[in-house]
Order: sequence, then structure tokens, then C-alpha cells
Amino acid sequence: MEISAAQFRKNFFQLLEQVARAQKEVIIKKRGKPVARLAPLKEETKKDLLIGGLAGLGSTVEDLTEPVADEKAWELD
Repeated sequence: MEISAAQFRKNFFQLLEQVARAQKEVIIKKRGKPVARLAPLKEETKKDLLIGGLAGLGSTVEDLTEPVADEKAWELD
């Protein structure tokens, strides 16, 4: 959506509500040229570093039920 600076000044609070609700930005023009952008903030999700802070960052390469090393490597002579 694009509006003039005069319209922006007149409808500021209504535009804030509209941008927050619709999650779409507004381009403000002065003398027909874009000069500013009013955009919605993206909600930041805070991760608990102790519980699930690294969730989704790793991947499983092989079968977790199989031994990691050869059984003979663990035998003592």
C-alpha cells in the first residue's frame, strides 16, 4: 500500500493498527517519491538455552540403534 505523507500524518494511528493486523507494509511518499516504509515487526521467539535451545539444528545420519564402533574395538587383549 502506498500513501502520501499528508495522508500518513492524518491517519497515523489507524495505519499503525492496519499494519499490525494485516502484517503488510505501507510506503510513504512525499511529492510522489517513496521516502519511508512502515512495516510490521516480526515476533521474535526466545529459545531457552537449557531446554530445547538447539532443537532442529542437528540431524541423524545413521541408525541410532546400531553400535557406533566395531565390537572388536572394545575388546581387551
